[in-house]
Amino acid sequence: MKILLDDLSLRSLHSGRGIGSYTRLLAKELADLQDIDMILGDWKKNWKSTDLVHFPYLDLFSATLPLLRKPIVVTIHDVIPLQFPDQYPSGKRGKLALWRQKLALRSVQRVITVSQASKQSIHEHLQVPLSKIHVVLQAADPQMQPQTQINQEKARHAYALPERYILYVGDINYNKNLPQLIKSLKYIDSSIHLVLVGHNFKQQTIPEWTAITQQIALSDVGERIHFLPNVKTGESTSLACIYARSLCYVQPSLAEGFGLPVLDALQVGTPVIASNRTSLPEVGGAAAHYVEPTAEAFGQAVMEIVAYSPDKRKDVIKEGQAQAATFSWKKTAQATAQVYREVLRPSV
Repeated sequence: MKILLDDLSLRSLHSGRGIGSYTRLLAKELADLQDIDMILGDWKKNWKSTDLVHFPYLDLFSATLPLLRKPIVVTIHDVIPLQFPDQYPSGKRGKLALWRQKLALRSVQRVITVSQASKQSIHEHLQVPLSKIHVVLQAADPQMQPQTQINQEKARHAYALPERYILYVGDINYNKNLPQLIKSLKYIDSSIHLVLVGHNFKQQTIPEWTAITQQIALSDVGERIHFLPNVKTGESTSLACIYARSLCYVQPSLAEGFGLPVLDALQVGTPVIASNRTSLPEVGGAAAHYVEPTAEAFGQAVMEIVAYSPDKRKDVIKEGQAQAATFSWKKTAQATAQVYREVLRPSV
């Protein structure tokens, strides 16, 4: 099978985000499959010479999905902006582009998504038939592994990490529910700080940043907040050390398409607290601690984990690593290739 995997996500701001990681890691594993001749490149330049074009993400509010006389597979990671329309205003142009994307989706052979929760949301908000949507799970970054104490100490000095902290890694979008995570410090021992990693944790004039700074002021926890916007894509060892040194990782989201940081944390050996919403219970399984997405619930869960005995913490870490090990990018590639085969079977 000659497969074209479009690389736009690697040539845009998505390169350093989850979509870029998805494209890179999927491409690497697909290249190892014997029955696939894969090109990672610009669809505009390569589509005529391939059997199938796979677009690894869908921009809801930009008319990026073409109408080609060629089988198309598209990955839709989530439709979160459509789940919270008041928080993600699209404007007239965005609404027109969304209409155009919905039209283009009618001619797509298959839609891949990353969780059962996303499958239902795609069906509801984009009117894609359930029979056309295939769930293909993702996996943790293979480079995110347990770290030595020496490496952890190096990271502590390099990033001026506090002695005791809980951790969040990701973006600052509304669905991430960060004001409630910040407020949760009011219900956590004052010796425990919050470290937030992501390129958007910097001064900017957008509503999401305003909400963060206002909550810090309201909760009076500014001295316990640490922003790390400069942990770059590819610095896997540094990020793994930041996970490893934390008391726990917290994913406070109101909604997620998948929730890769949850798996990264579990794989490194960090206990996880997550909201009990959308895809997160699918990802963390029985290994994560799920709560309502409120400050009080997050605070109580953190203090429960802090109170673990050494043996209890070891057991929780072991269970988390076993959960992360059930996912792999090899499995992701194999399941994706099976979708290609189903599309091309009549002509192969």
